[in-house]
Amino acid sequence: MDDTGSQQEPVAIADRLSFQLYAASRAVVGAYRRKLQEFDLTYPQYLAMHALWTNDGQTVTELCSALELDSGTVSPLLTRLEAVGYLLRERVGADGRQVRVFCTELGRELQEKTLPVPVDVASSSGLSDAEYGQLCGLLSTLRAAVRSA
Repeated sequence: MDDTGSQQEPVAIADRLSFQLYAASRAVVGAYRRKLQEFDLTYPQYLAMHALWTNDGQTVTELCSALELDSGTVSPLLTRLEAVGYLLRERVGADGRQVRVFCTELGRELQEKTLPVPVDVASSSGLSDAEYGQLCGLLSTLRAAVRSA
């Protein structure tokens, strides 16, 4: 299961798993970007909001973990989302170093408005529901395996 080919016959770039994953990711994120433009949201901002919609009040550390991003990436994203009124950050704990993130009412309204976005993107994939679910499962397995290798 080597996508690099033998030394005599290298595999064409279009036949490499890494390229297919990269190109598919760019295509899917591009589809989200087009759908999210009307809400003035980037895809990472949408993911952050989605994480809050499913688990409101989590710490910034938990949010970073859920998004698989570092705090240097997540903090500016949260600053912008807070500036437009979608979320609030609240310092907690005795020393105030821990920050929890909460969805506002405006953020909840955004959830309702963006409900069709993932459905539209999934339907544009041309995959059946079963194929889509299978692909998501395979990619999750691949991600876990590569991380643990």
